Amino acid sequence: MTISNISRSWLYTAIRILSLCALVFASMLAVDYYFVHNTFCAEGASCSVVAQSDFGQKYGIFLPTLGLVAYSFFFLTSFFCARTKLKILGRSLSTFWIPLAIICSAIGAFLFVLVQAFEIHAFCWLCMGIDTSALLMVIPAVLLMKNKNEEEVPPPRLHPVLWICFYLLIACGPIALGTRPQTQEPAPAANPADNAEPANVVPEYIKSFYLPNKINVVEISSFDCPHCRQLHPQLSELLKEYGDRINFTRLTIPLGKQKEACVAYFCAEKQKKETQYADCLFEEPSKDAGKLLEYARECSINEDSFKACLTDPASSKAVDDILAKIRESGFEGAPTIWINEKKIVGFNKSLGMAPYKAALEQHEDTASAAANEAALKRSKAAFHVTIVGLIAAIICLLAGAILTLNKPKEDDKEESDENA
Repeated sequence: MTISNISRSWLYTAIRILSLCALVFASMLAVDYYFVHNTFCAEGASCSVVAQSDFGQKYGIFLPTLGLVAYSFFFLTSFFCARTKLKILGRSLSTFWIPLAIICSAIGAFLFVLVQAFEIHAFCWLCMGIDTSALLMVIPAVLLMKNKNEEEVPPPRLHPVLWICFYLLIACGPIALGTRPQTQEPAPAANPADNAEPANVVPEYIKSFYLPNKINVVEISSFDCPHCRQLHPQLSELLKEYGDRINFTRLTIPLGKQKEACVAYFCAEKQKKETQYADCLFEEPSKDAGKLLEYARECSINEDSFKACLTDPASSKAVDDILAKIRESGFEGAPTIWINEKKIVGFNKSLGMAPYKAALEQHEDTASAAANEAALKRSKAAFHVTIVGLIAAIICLLAGAILTLNKPKEDDKEESDENA
C-alpha cells in the first residue's frame, strides 16, 4: 500500500489523536486565562510574558476558546468524515474541505509561533503544545487530499464511546484540576479602629461623566488658579501610569467674570483637542483673543471653526451652564478632583500627589477584590460543570469498554451469518 492509498479511517484516527493533544493544552490555557491565573504557567515564566505582552492583552483572551472550539470540531467530525462521501460545491467534505480547514488552522498556528519568536521574544509552552499539534495535523490532512483509496480499511477497534470518554477526560480534567476549591485561612476579624474613611456621595452631575469598569476622574479647575496650574502637570503624569483604565473629564470654570479661556477650551474640546489646548493654557494663561488663537494653531485646531465657536453665544452659555451645575453640586473650590467616590479639594504642595495616589490605589484594591470574587464564582461554576463531564467520562469508559470487547463477537457472528 502506498502513502497515497492509506485509508481515510486511519488518517482521521491520526487527526483525532492530535486533536486530543491540542485540546489538553487548550484546556490548561483556558484555566490560566479565564479562571485561576498562574495555575499551569508560573508568574514570570515565558508563557506569562506572552500573556502580558501587547499581543496577549489584545488577542490572548480569544486563544483558549478558539483552541477548544477548533480542535473539538476536528475531533468530532473525524468520526463522520472517516467514512462519508458527501460533497460540497463539487468537492469532497472528507478529502478536501476538512483537510483544508486543518491546513488553515495550522497556518494560523505557524503565524502565532512567528509572533512569539520575533515580536514577543518568548514562547508559551501551552501555546506551543497547541501549535505543534496543529502543524503535525497537516501531514494527515495533506494525505487525505491525495487519498485515492476507495476501499476502506477497518479502523482501530476502539468504540466511538471510548473516544468520547478520552475527549471528556482531556477537555474537563485540566479545568477541574485548576478550578478545584482551595483551602483558605479565614480572614482576620476587622478592627473597628481601622475603618476606612467613608466615601463621599458623588453628585449626580459628576456621576453623569462616569463610565462602568473604569477609574473615573473628574477635575474641576480654572486656568487662572495658581494651585490648578501647579497640580496639572503632576496629575497628568500620574494618570498616564494607568493608561486606558482611566476615564478622565475636565470641567473648567472662570475665576471672576472673564471666561474667554473657558470658552476657548470648550471650542477646542469640540474638535477633540482639549488635552493639548489645556496644556497651553495651564502653562501660560491668557484672555487675549490673539493668544488664544495662537494656541489653537499650535494644537492643529481648525481655525475657521474655532473662531466661529468663540463668537457663538451658545459657547458662552455652555460655559455658564457648566458653572451653574458645578455650584449646584456643592462646589467648594478649585481644584476639586473626584476619583470615583473620593473627593479631594485644593492642592497641598507639601503632600504633593500622595492623596491622589492613595485614592487611585484604593480603587485598584477595590477593583482587584471585585475581580477576584468574580473569578472565584466562575471557577466554582466551571468546577461543577467539569465534574459532571468527568462523571460522564467514567460512564463512557465503562460503556465503551463493554462495546469494544463485544465488537469482535459481533463481527464473528456477522461472518457466520454470511457463510450460512
